[in-house]
Amino acid sequence: MWGKTSGRVRGLVRVGLCAIAVVSGGEAEWSPVAASTVGAQVERKPIIRGAADAKRAWLGAEYYGLTLHKIANRADGSLAIDVRFRRDVLTIGIDAAGSITVSRGNATVRVTSAEAFDRLQRLLAGSDAVLAARLLLAEREAASDLQPPEMSLLSTAAFIASLAGDLDAPRRLSVRFVEKYRGWYRPVRLATCFDEYSQESSAAWNDLQNCMDEANQDSSVLNRAYRRVACNGVWLLRSESAWIEYIGCLGLGQLYQ
Repeated sequence: MWGKTSGRVRGLVRVGLCAIAVVSGGEAEWSPVAASTVGAQVERKPIIRGAADAKRAWLGAEYYGLTLHKIANRADGSLAIDVRFRRDVLTIGIDAAGSITVSRGNATVRVTSAEAFDRLQRLLAGSDAVLAARLLLAEREAASDLQPPEMSLLSTAAFIASLAGDLDAPRRLSVRFVEKYRGWYRPVRLATCFDEYSQESSAAWNDLQNCMDEANQDSSVLNRAYRRVACNGVWLLRSESAWIEYIGCLGLGQLYQ
């Protein structure tokens, strides 16, 4: 659902949108090897900022040197993601149909088949940006309150992990969210912005479960993996839609934490 990515991602992030949130956290140089030790000593939260206007919504985050920006285009339903750690840069695009395109350096893979998924693994091999995103997910998914700002960030990290072979990362995160907020719902007339976000996120989880069950029936290992990544792409689009609706529900310029 969320379009092709390119150098315009960085430019769009700088567009003067009306900022609506800052989640407090700390900045530090991050070594992937030492990150778990640091996390054990003191809980550090990502710095997360988000904003929206009539045409797009964006989220930017920083965590121990990892930077992640994503822009959702409301007009064409596309999502563009830019992930950086050290000198490694990864860009990901998803269009409205769920087609996934991944670029690193001068190479690009459009993930349209099992063979393309195999090429994607070679493209992402040794990626510092992927490793940093996976460590972010590993360190924060259990500690996080999974409120919309950080859930949106972790959903993106889980999707990146799935591109690199951890195909169940989005499902694990979704299960955590559903288990944490099961029974949270209230009557529609009393519903809050978070209630609506929670319901949409849980519906996305249900659809992901069904999609994964169908994909797992494929007898080919590579084709099964490709189909599961496609499921994860659609799930991320649904999750991003829930995030956009949440921002809209709060209203421009209103803090969400």
